Amino acid sequence: MTAPLHSLPLPRVPDWTALRAHPARDAGLLHFGAGPALVARRAKLGRPVYLATPYSLRAVGPDGRWSADMSAAAMGDAGREIVRLLQVGVTAISPVALSGVAVHATLYPRPVLDPLDGALWAEWCRPILDACSAVVVPDIRGWSRSLGIWHEVRAALARQTSVFVYAEGPER
Repeated sequence: MTAPLHSLPLPRVPDWTALRAHPARDAGLLHFGAGPALVARRAKLGRPVYLATPYSLRAVGPDGRWSADMSAAAMGDAGREIVRLLQVGVTAISPVALSGVAVHATLYPRPVLDPLDGALWAEWCRPILDACSAVVVPDIRGWSRSLGIWHEVRAALARQTSVFVYAEGPER
């Protein structure tokens, strides 16, 4: 007898090679090499999907500090993926787009939110993740190194929620 999927642990740090061998693939919950068309065919219609895109690694400048310009670029990448899914009839919720707008809207006269506070944003994202029918991981630079994306994928699979990874494997 095989163990239930939610009881099969995954490493706490990104290991996409190990994930490719996870039984969730055989169970039809984990899809590598996916794209918007597959998401549209397989995601639960009428329910939004969670768009997991990299932020913390992308929103910093060469000096390692948060950068409004780099943050805006990460938000733009998320926005383009929202549109790609919209074009095939899928509603996507992007925590990066939503939180980025909140961060940018409250920068002046002094910042209200810490855009790189991982604990704050993980807690804020949890209800969004819970409300969505699937997690979609587009092939955006930094996706395979993102701790946030990895934790979201782990949480989804633990709940037996579908995960669609656009890439065939981790970035080189």
